[in-house]
Amino acid sequence: MKRNRTGFELAATDLVGYLNCRHLTDLERAVAECSLPRPKSWNPLLEVLRERGALHEKAFVDHLKAGGLDVVHIDGAEISTRAVAQTLDALRRGVSVIVQGALSNGSWGGRTDVLRRVETPSRLGTWSYEVIDTKLARETKAGSVLQLCVYSDLLRHAQGLSPEYMHIVAPWTNFVPQPYRFADYAAYFRRVQKALIAALSTAPSTANYPDPKEHCDVCRYTELS
Repeated sequence: MKRNRTGFELAATDLVGYLNCRHLTDLERAVAECSLPRPKSWNPLLEVLRERGALHEKAFVDHLKAGGLDVVHIDGAEISTRAVAQTLDALRRGVSVIVQGALSNGSWGGRTDVLRRVETPSRLGTWSYEVIDTKLARETKAGSVLQLCVYSDLLRHAQGLSPEYMHIVAPWTNFVPQPYRFADYAAYFRRVQKALIAALSTAPSTANYPDPKEHCDVCRYTELS
């Protein structure tokens, strides 16, 4: 979450954080508004998970390359104007796979693990794209589905067509994506998205008490909560 002149710049992690803990959203907002310093904690477990996640994503991309697909990688980690332009160019050219694509629409933005071409006509041409996310968990949680919904909605704006499916690749699936119909979750996604925007449009609440949750195990604000 970042603060700009007109409001907040939001990403999938902000929506997932709001779903898991309203108090977390308050803390992220305070950091964005410079009323709270960003914590500089180091969690060795999170570092291991990030490393394992990066290796899993690389293994999946290598698998796609080995299958003869042309792969374009968008450099950087920010959702910059240049990265978004490079992603849109790759979408319009119809490349098979886009890794770490940058998408934005209004106050929302995101970097996708993989965008894969499907032969469904869209504003781009006789093709369109669907989102594939690489995850380490054996069970898909609501937060993972919401993250996919954010990316799929951003992709809808970019290609002028809602993707039919969004996918998760877990380590135990032999790189076979697990499909989820975007339309099945779109209403829930928009409900949570609307609630987050409404929460940020009013003064921070004092009612969001930091009750212990499963998300606390991976929260960087644990010492402050």
